[in-house]
Amino acid sequence: MSQANPRNQGIRWGWIILGLAAVFVVIVFLTKSSEESLQYYMTVGEYLDHQGKFDGKKVKIAGKVKVGTYVAQKDLHQFVVEDLGRDIYVNYKGLVPDTFKEGSEVVVEGLGSAQAHFEAKGLMAKCASKYEVGGLPPLEKMRGKSVY
Repeated sequence: MSQANPRNQGIRWGWIILGLAAVFVVIVFLTKSSEESLQYYMTVGEYLDHQGKFDGKKVKIAGKVKVGTYVAQKDLHQFVVEDLGRDIYVNYKGLVPDTFKEGSEVVVEGLGSAQAHFEAKGLMAKCASKYEVGGLPPLEKMRGKSVY
């Protein structure tokens, strides 16, 4: 009868440990990369209720541009985004979409902070007469279903 070589058993365990270590490294890498790309999407009120939780995290805030608050100076745009009586002051530097105007639904994106205003790095605007089939969900459908 043949007996198993103890040296071969050690080599098999080495490959198993190496394989498990590789799987662990891949899982850690995927978890880290998904955390970095995660963005929270919510209404103005939801953001204000949990503002401290989002400090330094990527967030998207949906609301409407409050009428009478929009001021533009070259490529700096300042306005208030509101929803259900709650509002937040927004600074945005860049180009605004053609559909952006006072009273329109918008989504601003940037890093959350405990400041009284929001520094937006991105801006999307929705025109009520366009994009009915796809695009951004209406605020009424989104309330209470946000991910935060």
